[in-house]
Amino acid sequence: MTRQMILGAYMVFPSMHSAGMWRHSYSENAFEDRVLYERYAQAAERAKFDLILIPERVHYVDGHTKYGLLTGFQHDPTQLAAVVASVTNRIGLGVTLSASFNSPYNLARTLGSLDILSGGRAAWNIVMTAPGPANDNFPEVDRLPREELYERGDEVLEATTALWSSWDGDAVLADRDSGIYADTSKIHAADYKGKYLSVQGPLTLPQSPQGRPVFIQAGESARGREFGGRWADLVFAIDPLEEDLRAKRQAIRGYAEEAGRDPDSVRLVAAVQPIVGETTSIAKERQEYLRSLIHPDAAIEWVSHSAGLDLSQFDPTTPINDVVDQGKGPSRRLARLIDAQDLTIAEAAQLFARNDLTPEIVGSPQEVADELTHLFESGATDGFILTATHFPRGLDDFASSVVPLLQDRGVFRREYTGTTLRSNIFDSTRTSTR
Repeated sequence: MTRQMILGAYMVFPSMHSAGMWRHSYSENAFEDRVLYERYAQAAERAKFDLILIPERVHYVDGHTKYGLLTGFQHDPTQLAAVVASVTNRIGLGVTLSASFNSPYNLARTLGSLDILSGGRAAWNIVMTAPGPANDNFPEVDRLPREELYERGDEVLEATTALWSSWDGDAVLADRDSGIYADTSKIHAADYKGKYLSVQGPLTLPQSPQGRPVFIQAGESARGREFGGRWADLVFAIDPLEEDLRAKRQAIRGYAEEAGRDPDSVRLVAAVQPIVGETTSIAKERQEYLRSLIHPDAAIEWVSHSAGLDLSQFDPTTPINDVVDQGKGPSRRLARLIDAQDLTIAEAAQLFARNDLTPEIVGSPQEVADELTHLFESGATDGFILTATHFPRGLDDFASSVVPLLQDRGVFRREYTGTTLRSNIFDSTRTSTR
């Protein structure tokens, strides 16, 4: 059997992982219009993508809203997933929900309903939310120190999986003659009690066609990777360097084995933004155009979020290394960037906003396909989550020019092989006919 690449697409809002996307001349920007999301998801499904990944933000940030960045305009991810589910048949629906701000029973019911009603296509992108402004919107939630977030997260996963397992697969009889709808001897209380939470159950839903939603996780710390190794089906990585991707994939597989799992039961998918042109020079011109859309103040707002410090209070010509230690500490990706070069705040902001959250792959269709195939076949990753350059038609160039090349090489499917998201990702018969 031929190992197959996983492809997903990030569902974008004004900018998300591309700091000037909404300013692109091809972006339609009617983010309140469900039709845009439907068209985007349908384009991904026509290209046989595995899933759409929908983000979540639960607190307002003034600067992000002003410039159309990460936080500001975002729909509830489960509602948006339901919209997408109604106009698609096979593509997976990845919903981001915080395990810190949602109770296990509501998580199990909400995601379980989506999974059942979509025919087994739901995925849960699991995040633990560190103490911060979002807690002001959830005053009933304890502000746990960072080291305890994953401990509580483990309990949330233990409780939700117990709830999803509270109905045996054959509990529903629907026997008209006997008048018995369900064999209640096959429905069990979860009766979960942990240090941080408890839940009784059972759930008010039977199992979905895929048993439970696919689990997605993106923890960067050692504890986050351990969590991913224990629970995740897909681990989402945001790393611009091949060696970092390979190291993370190996680490996750190692953690999975330590947790008693088959290492092949967890797959790594890497964030990329393909910028495709008919020729290399055209692709580079498109890259420069995208970079020109990043407002200088928006870039500083973006890098401030990663630095944990409002950098707009300093002169933009100030060396960034002179001020970042005044905050709570930069993210790993920002730290690597500013350690490697002597940059001003303005310079670091532009570099970070251009290529932080989604590393670019720029070139002709052949060159983009070559790079994706290399990363996949070299064992650096099992697939990719794409960020489009504009919305909602941003997948069209990639789907029409790069996907056929991947299919011709036998690394990506021509047709869906399963009916559920789990079967499409993990089915051993998933192959591509050359």
